[in-house]
Amino acid sequence: MVLKTSFICPFCFEEHKIPEVQFRCGNKRCKDVDDIEMTKYENGDINAPKKGKPTFNAEVKKFRIPKSENCPECGSESHKIICPSCHNNLPESTLLGKDMIISIVGSRDTGKSHFVGVIINELIERIAVKFGGAMEGFDDTNERYRSGFYQKLFVDMQKLDLTKSSTEDINNDAYRPLIFTLKLKRKVLFMETIENFTLVFFDTAGEDLNDEDTMSTVNKYICKSSGIIFLLDPLQFPQARHQLDDEVVERASSVNWQQATGSGDIMTRVSKLIRNDRNMKTSKKIDIPVAAVFSKFDAIEPLIPKGSMILENSPHCDQQAFDLSDKHNIDSEIKGLLSEWGAQSFMGQIDVNYSNYSYFGVSSLGLNNNPSKDSGRIEKPRPHRIEDPLLWILNENKVIKSSK
Repeated sequence: MVLKTSFICPFCFEEHKIPEVQFRCGNKRCKDVDDIEMTKYENGDINAPKKGKPTFNAEVKKFRIPKSENCPECGSESHKIICPSCHNNLPESTLLGKDMIISIVGSRDTGKSHFVGVIINELIERIAVKFGGAMEGFDDTNERYRSGFYQKLFVDMQKLDLTKSSTEDINNDAYRPLIFTLKLKRKVLFMETIENFTLVFFDTAGEDLNDEDTMSTVNKYICKSSGIIFLLDPLQFPQARHQLDDEVVERASSVNWQQATGSGDIMTRVSKLIRNDRNMKTSKKIDIPVAAVFSKFDAIEPLIPKGSMILENSPHCDQQAFDLSDKHNIDSEIKGLLSEWGAQSFMGQIDVNYSNYSYFGVSSLGLNNNPSKDSGRIEKPRPHRIEDPLLWILNENKVIKSSK
């Protein structure tokens, strides 16, 4: 099979030509050597580098990667293909399929961790199946996801702690993404084939979006995104917050809203980061699809007019296509709420910075499922419309079809 000419590593996000891929020896008896590239990736001390099996270049011909190469040190056959920049194993879908880096950003306490934890489970258990496919974790992704997000949300039924900043704790796995392969059936010339898409998810600490220098190193993935899900906490808008009971606001928030960086400031930094990476003028709009998402929709549900489409269940999975009519209705309803709450400044920022955007409202945990004030306990997550922004991004990237 003819491969694509270049790829983006889903770990370090460096772009490489196919002939630059490397192999790592898989023979346990082969002598360990210094691995400077992996040491740098893991923020280690290069004066005391991490040890690993030897790495070596592949003999790529006409952009075709061999299934195996022989280690020049011990002569054993290896099937482990790695990135030349960070020496992480590369999923087959990165080399054969389409890269789909989904950036989930937002200020502190906008519900990013809950969104990531729940949307991945929904993709595995429901969404991928509804679209006639499956989603599989790469390498140790399933183990890390299940022992972290899944265990706490779906087994212990506890709210997640705020994600620690990577500058506060470099060993908190913030630099290591959750990587999945989305496999979807396709019909080509009356024959069925499987198309692979690499989905990369990060749970980024809100603090890592507060400083441009930190963003340029920790959050390089944003610039390589196929889509950005920008989470907005509606409780940060005073005109919305003041209409709710104090107890509702307190249960839906882990920190005082005044301690969180404003959504407009985060939007400014993200946009500047992308423009600097692409060497873009401020007069040009960024073409990455941006889903502006009201998180914690359950908290503001009492403020939503009866009969609103956003109160209904998402139609996309049942239709096995992205319903454009539903998207337009939801987008219009959210814009109306933002205008009512005096958020025209934020709406203007999105409009002048991005050429393709849409508004959504989601609840990761579900209506009437705010964490207990004392114990932080929740019921099993029952998400509301959590798939909408992701499916829109997949539709914009021609991964799934749309319906009118």
